[in-house]
Amino acid sequence: MSVFLVALSTWLHTLATIVMIGYYVFTGLIYLPIFERQMQANALRELLEEVSGRLRPYFGSSLLIFIVTGTYLMIINEGYLGLGNFFGNAWSVLIIVKHVIVLVFIALAVYSERAIMGKISEAQPQALKQFRLSLGVNTALGIMILLLTTAAQSV
Repeated sequence: MSVFLVALSTWLHTLATIVMIGYYVFTGLIYLPIFERQMQANALRELLEEVSGRLRPYFGSSLLIFIVTGTYLMIINEGYLGLGNFFGNAWSVLIIVKHVIVLVFIALAVYSERAIMGKISEAQPQALKQFRLSLGVNTALGIMILLLTTAAQSV
């Protein structure tokens, strides 16, 4: 049962990562460059808001999955030294840095959706530039999260 639980938790954690990071990779690198050449800013904003609204339940589910599976996977890891022992070994340092980046990732995701996306319009072209920048930053943060996860697993 333990091997099954570890495999299931790892798979769910990975799936949630794909949902969270995949949105930013595909939107920033593929969809947005095509859509912004084909659509007026107001129509683009409406499309982005619709996509974001449809994705919101998946993000919420992913966060719940992260909390449950991440806590379990952290506690069973031999590198885990206990709550509050952030710098006791290389694994702990990598995990704490990863979690700080995850928090920044989530904060930027919420900010870009709530504060920037709704301003995209012909009258405010800078909002689209800000949104594009936030997508790029979150894509980079996502890549860093994957790198730190891989590094922690190999320590």
